[in-house]
Amino acid sequence: MNLKTIAQIEKDLQNLADQVGESGFAKAKALYMEKVAVVDEEGTPLSADEIEVVLMPKPAEDKADMMEEEEEKAVEAVEAPAAKAAPAPRRKAASVAARMSAPAIARPKVWGSLKNFKSDDRGDAVEKALRFGHWLLASKGNRKSLSFCDRHAVEKALRFGHWLLASKGNRKSLSFCDRHGIEVKAHTEGVNSAGGFLVPDEFETELISLREQYGVFRREARVRPMSSDTLRVPRRSATLSASFVGEATAGTESTQTFESVLLVAKKAMVLTTVSNELNEDAFVNLADDVAGEIAYAFAKKEDECGFIGTGTSTYGGIRGVVDIIENGTAAVQYYDSALSSSFADLSLDNIGAFMGLLPAYADTPNAKFYMHKAVWHGAFEAALTSAGGTSAREIKEGYAGQPTLFGYPVVFTQVMRSSYTADKIVALFGDLTLAASFGDRRQTTIQISDSALNAFEQDELAIRGTERFDINVHDAGDSSTTGPIVGLLA
Repeated sequence: MNLKTIAQIEKDLQNLADQVGESGFAKAKALYMEKVAVVDEEGTPLSADEIEVVLMPKPAEDKADMMEEEEEKAVEAVEAPAAKAAPAPRRKAASVAARMSAPAIARPKVWGSLKNFKSDDRGDAVEKALRFGHWLLASKGNRKSLSFCDRHAVEKALRFGHWLLASKGNRKSLSFCDRHGIEVKAHTEGVNSAGGFLVPDEFETELISLREQYGVFRREARVRPMSSDTLRVPRRSATLSASFVGEATAGTESTQTFESVLLVAKKAMVLTTVSNELNEDAFVNLADDVAGEIAYAFAKKEDECGFIGTGTSTYGGIRGVVDIIENGTAAVQYYDSALSSSFADLSLDNIGAFMGLLPAYADTPNAKFYMHKAVWHGAFEAALTSAGGTSAREIKEGYAGQPTLFGYPVVFTQVMRSSYTADKIVALFGDLTLAASFGDRRQTTIQISDSALNAFEQDELAIRGTERFDINVHDAGDSSTTGPIVGLLA
């Protein structure tokens, strides 16, 4: 019996794979393993089941032939999933060319069109939803999805899965992480990088895209990455002043003062369950739905906090722009249009006076109107058409893309008021990047479990998404100063 280390065995098995090919590898490996005893780097005996072999593909002389061969194997694997053949060795891409020759993803059945994943230069929508769904199940140990991730995401899912199990003390995964230089840490609550299923880069990009599609405040405010739970941003509160002095007369000293804007990360969570029947019967659509719903929920909560937050626990203690301005001082922070009974009473004079409140320093290329879509059509658009000079054809064809008003973009935010309410803010105007800071502490994390809540008893999967952020509307004016964003009072 020959005594060999894991590294020596991996080298020998690679040579065997190159000689006998994939079809004969399983038998050759079994014969080889009967003649050797395996030890780790410290000399500790290991069983054959604890050996994780990652083989490099043998270089192909003709890339086109290689692609065709791999595609045929992928089709055979899909058409005969019940075959009990010995598992094929895991393959690791050696170069960009090798990754390009990986087997194509078999297109699964999709029930209706996908709503959240989009086809773009990063890939096909169905393929992205399929990958996301398999990643979710691979994170909880589903063998089929682990196999999928191993084939199509190369070694990313394999490394992550071993890291996760190694963190829980799994001996096989600890050995894998040690061989591949993966640092293992225990799961702790206080360290963000040590807990939860971090969404792989491939899917984090997709979630951010969806979040900005639905959300407004994150896109429009100044986003400040947070490397710790708190972030202080310096802010000038008073500037130097000039004065006239007479001959041989001492001048008056002035001092500029500073204060800080404080951001404290707060955790937002999305928690839901789905039936295993739905997971089995509509796998791709489930992944699409999970991605869309988590993105939408986070985006809506961010908008609610930034625009209409009242400082209560519902909004994580965050006060939004509307609440701050609404409780401010007339003629300083907002214009009171004194509409008698409806949006139809708004006039162009009201709009002009409202815009006139904005300080010149805030009249930047980032200055925009923010309002509910119903307020735009019911009040502002009505005031414009009532002024005349618009042909029937222009009214019928309308405007393409984002509407503008006096050259400024109009941004719809559906968390603001949609109906007439006397003495309440119905629209905002100004530069939101100057008025508010959005602290982004942690990227989206997703975790899936079949035992949380009562999921095990009901044969369901529990899915949890979290993110950490804070919003500070630090410049919306005060009782004596107009800020870089102003409001219109109905």
